[in-house]
Amino acid sequence: MCIIIDINVFADVFNKKSTFHIEFTPVREWIIKGKGKIVYGGSKYKKELRLAVKYFKLLVELEKINKTVKLDDAEVDKKEREVAETKKHHDFNDEHLVAMVLASGCCLVCTKDSSAMPFIKDRIFYSGTVKRPRIYSGKKNKDLLNDSNIAPICKLQKTPRCG
Repeated sequence: MCIIIDINVFADVFNKKSTFHIEFTPVREWIIKGKGKIVYGGSKYKKELRLAVKYFKLLVELEKINKTVKLDDAEVDKKEREVAETKKHHDFNDEHLVAMVLASGCCLVCTKDSSAMPFIKDRIFYSGTVKRPRIYSGKKNKDLLNDSNIAPICKLQKTPRCG
């Protein structure tokens, strides 16, 4: 029910003129017409999103209709620093996505950044109640957009469920 959307696919999800929109239309429909919500937070994510003014404004509108879950920025930033200390690699620059997963228990990340995917799913970051997320990278993953991917933060329960 919840999804973290990497900034690199915001246009693909929400802009019908985007080259890859058809691949991410199911995510858009799941959020706009279905039960989906965007999980977001942290300084780096918000900074990146503010650079894409059109999508920042869209997120604000989605927030008004209860289609977002806003994380505590300080908590995400702290977890981002911990993630960066845990895994140092010159190709890993999406620590904030892992940090959002850890802060929220969100089981689903939407990205087309193939170099980020192994880091996002790296077992080193996940233990206990926070499960490794699944990745939506195109239409072939539309089966992930279902109620079994309800994060605790989205339903105000303590135990995460990943389908």
